[in-house]
Amino acid sequence: MTASKLTLISDIGGTNARMALVDNKKKTVNEKVYLHQDYEGLEQILEDFIKVTGESELQRGILGVAAPIIGDEVNFVNANLSFSQKNLEDKFFKHGLVVLNDLELQVLALNSLTKEDVTVIGEQQLNNSTKILISPGTGLGLAGLVKGTPVATESGHINIPHVAGLESLIQSFKQKKGRTPTFEDLLSGKGILFLNEFVSNEINGSVTSEQALMSNTKEGQEVREIFSVILAVFCRFSALMWGSKGGVYLSGSIINSLIGQINLDDFRDNFEDSQTMKDLLLACPIIHVKNKNLGFIGAKTLIK
Repeated sequence: MTASKLTLISDIGGTNARMALVDNKKKTVNEKVYLHQDYEGLEQILEDFIKVTGESELQRGILGVAAPIIGDEVNFVNANLSFSQKNLEDKFFKHGLVVLNDLELQVLALNSLTKEDVTVIGEQQLNNSTKILISPGTGLGLAGLVKGTPVATESGHINIPHVAGLESLIQSFKQKKGRTPTFEDLLSGKGILFLNEFVSNEINGSVTSEQALMSNTKEGQEVREIFSVILAVFCRFSALMWGSKGGVYLSGSIINSLIGQINLDDFRDNFEDSQTMKDLLLACPIIHVKNKNLGFIGAKTLIK
């Protein structure tokens, strides 16, 4: 193995870790995806990646992780995964390690996206005001971009308030789980499975969240409609709290599957449903991000 001036970048979600190396010209090489379930922890994944790539000494590391960054110890919310930033830096990254929340890293990519990377839902014009990025997946992530500065949040863990027409769903969750559902409880892979159980009135352990979301059955259509309504409400609340006149950006595999299966006019109507701030919401763009490499694009903005 040889010494290297490459930077390791990684987008580590609740299910897998995407890793790659970036050279001084910001060219990506040696991209690889690891499933968490196949490894004991992040150190083992890094050891395998370094062995495969033959890079014994990396310039630095930039990691986006599906966890709140509170102190040295990082504990994932939706995965049995944790690590010490100091230990990781000492062992693998002698020239420095940057660890951000995964959506905090991804939101850095928004100002670098091209017209081909996005689809605007509606007729609003894109602008450089405050933006937010929302990504349902294993969990529900949200981060903001304020004057070019990324801001991580754990907004997905806000309890769902009263939503007209969904009272029986909320009550069903309370009865089964013993608490009020958060937005993440329903706007995520596990949430889709709960919605499927609710509309079909049965538990089917063999159905995946993707199958439940994309089913051509009446129940599948109802799952998509309920998910869409809750997502629109979450987007509306988030846009109002952030004042995100620069747009609400939606990304991730769930969004990519859902976007062609729902009525986007109805989605915007639900998003704009406010008796006091409708004008602000009418002016707010909603953007579907088609580019699947937000974490890598965001990481590259930190490489000088």
